[in-house]
Amino acid sequence: MKKILITIGISFASSIIIGILPAILFYVPSQMEFAKLFPGIVNEEPEPIFMLIGSLALLILWVISFDKMGIKDYRKGALTGIWYSLLCFIFFDFTISGLTNIYSMEFVITDILLSGIIGGPQGAIIGWSLGRFAGK
Repeated sequence: MKKILITIGISFASSIIIGILPAILFYVPSQMEFAKLFPGIVNEEPEPIFMLIGSLALLILWVISFDKMGIKDYRKGALTGIWYSLLCFIFFDFTISGLTNIYSMEFVITDILLSGIIGGPQGAIIGWSLGRFAGK
């Protein structure tokens, strides 16, 4: 259980760092654009507490799943992170697109691809941490 908690902590902190550049270059400008298109519906700035809770829940799912799959190194973690992230965000983006008209298909595809790229280092960190702290 200790390795799970350590891995969640490490991956949560590193995910914030990994996500800074995509946030600055893509997500923040998109959020501002959506807020102008849908005032009162889309927040101009995301609510950070909700974003942190959602990220933490997803990372808990990933860490427990990676552990159950026996991923204990950065290479397997990176590969699993890529396909796991792609599938999670295909689900999320297409579900939201089926329920609303907020996202353009360009945004959806960009988000899925960026999420897959971000998932690689996140998965690598999870795999490394699970291997490193396996006896704990």
